[in-house]
Amino acid sequence: MRDARYLIDRETYEFEGSSDLDELPIRVVQDWDELVVGANRMAEVIDRHLEFESKLQGREMRPCTLCPEQRISLVTDLTVV
Repeated sequence: MRDARYLIDRETYEFEGSSDLDELPIRVVQDWDELVVGANRMAEVIDRHLEFESKLQGREMRPCTLCPEQRISLVTDLTVV
């Protein structure tokens, strides 16, 4: 048990001493914030579309249970977003 704690402490010390920490958070994608906003809008459209279809069908709807016409409508709505 002591050996494991020693290894963890040593690895933590080595990690804290690295110079890569100055560059965190790493920006992987330049327009990340815009992508998150777009993804949130798309998720909202999917939720609203499925909620609307659920009210018409009288049961909970999922994307895989939509008929082809409903899927096309959903994809069209997503394309607009």
